[in-house]
Amino acid sequence: MGQVSLTGLIMGRWGSDQQFDFFKEYVRNGMAGIVTCRWGFGFLNWAGIAMKKLRIAVFSLLFLVYGAPAYGALSIDITKGGLQPLPIALSDFVDLSPDGTASPQGTSGHRINEVVTADLERSGLFKPLDPATFLQTPVELWQQGPNFRGWRLIGADAVVSGAVHEKDGKLIADFFLHDVYQGSLVGKGKRFTAPVRDWRHVAHRIADEIYTRLTGESGYFTSRIAFVANKGDMKWLALMDQDGANRVDLTRDRTIVLTPRFAPAGEQLFYLSYERGPPRIFRWDLYTGKRTIQGDYPGLNSAPAWSPDGRSMAVTLSMDGNSEIYLRDIHGGGLRRLTENSAIDTSPSFSPDGSQIVFNSDRGGSPQIYVMDAADGGNVRRLTFEGSYNAAPCWSPRGDYIAYVSGGGGRFRISVIDPKGQNSRALTDSWMDESPTWSPNGRVILFSRQAGSQTRLYTVDLTGHNERLVSLDDDLNGSDPSWSPLIR
Repeated sequence: MGQVSLTGLIMGRWGSDQQFDFFKEYVRNGMAGIVTCRWGFGFLNWAGIAMKKLRIAVFSLLFLVYGAPAYGALSIDITKGGLQPLPIALSDFVDLSPDGTASPQGTSGHRINEVVTADLERSGLFKPLDPATFLQTPVELWQQGPNFRGWRLIGADAVVSGAVHEKDGKLIADFFLHDVYQGSLVGKGKRFTAPVRDWRHVAHRIADEIYTRLTGESGYFTSRIAFVANKGDMKWLALMDQDGANRVDLTRDRTIVLTPRFAPAGEQLFYLSYERGPPRIFRWDLYTGKRTIQGDYPGLNSAPAWSPDGRSMAVTLSMDGNSEIYLRDIHGGGLRRLTENSAIDTSPSFSPDGSQIVFNSDRGGSPQIYVMDAADGGNVRRLTFEGSYNAAPCWSPRGDYIAYVSGGGGRFRISVIDPKGQNSRALTDSWMDESPTWSPNGRVILFSRQAGSQTRLYTVDLTGHNERLVSLDDDLNGSDPSWSPLIR
């Protein structure tokens, strides 16, 4: 019998981390013991805690397929689809009063669970179970720990328990993830803290943590989407959470705006605006609201792309009479031409390590995808050879695939190909799918789809499964999306 101190994290909205003593007492008897967790707001007890990394039953299948444990070391081959979603029980978080007792008047716990449930279900990897089948109330689950036999009876492979309380204008959420068949915890308990108004951010953080622990991959729920919103004859630049909530309109006039692109840190945007007449590229600091024009070159200025270190941008300019790709320092340094061809070269996108740029060119007689060295434009090689139209390339943050638009037979689909020009495949099968952009973990692709007079935003898994509509309020059209990195 001994005492062990475990550590969690208090996570602020933008990533301020503060360690705290997560468990005050740990009483262990062999591999099955009783844990007493002393929080500032009460005591919790439950049985069956094991001192090792744990895997839930359905991800044992992934171990057999991919040869690694699900939590920690597993690197899932996300190009393989058709996996059955994991049955998971997501109980409402318990609202706690200042003295640590359950508060029946609270609503924060239910709202947080709704967002966590929606995030995990939308990923296609999880199957949240119907709360009407649960054999424990949220309070019983939180105070007594899970009755694993009861959760097995309803088919749950994993169960989440949690509680929330407010203090000094902060929302504090604690949660535990349990392996039903092992009868034990998956990882440690964890705490997230943010201003009360940012409760949705806390919910997305919890969903990311669950996703990571049960897949071995980083989540993507705590991220934002920049896009061009459209209604009637109005177009404007907008931001929203990855699930379509918390939309913020950045511009709201009749000026044409195009191709917003997030900086690697997620704090700034490039976008194209016609507000001064000819199209010009602007850089918008999302924290200060400051806008800076990124060069005012003659002719076409378009298709900006950030380098992974955030110091440079690749851009398409026509100041020499033809559309070519240039490299420019963000702060106004020298301009370096990377392509020199009589054809149209455009739509640059950097590899994650910044060493290469994928781009679109019709130098072979039709629009195709090419790769070149980012330093000097050398070592050009063509990637796509199937079809007469392949454009709008976007390199995955994982580096393993490039998404692009492939045209043929009157259809324009979202497709992927690896950087060696192999393993190409179409992921969608609609008439007009455009503008692919990747989730922060490289598992999901966001794109726009035109159907009649409407243009909507959709996501699709890298495997070509789990296509979903991104809900936009006010019946808006959405196009030209850009997916941010994780926002901590």
